Amino acid sequence: MDTKLADLKLRPSLLRELNQTGYEVVGDMQHLPTAELLRIPGMGGHDWRKIAKALGRDPFPGLKKR
Repeated sequence: MDTKLADLKLRPSLLRELNQTGYEVVGDMQHLPTAELLRIPGMGGHDWRKIAKALGRDPFPGLKKR
């Protein structure tokens, strides 16, 4: 989880917001629950899915595959 947030190709405004709050690598965000991550200004679904994949989380935990 040493992936840098800049390597995930997030939107520049979100990347700036995350850097201002002290998050530089994906591992820095490991302790935050999903709800808190989605409350970050500028965080959208597409960016959340990229971060969730890098964290090793399932972005849709309640969704059943058919």
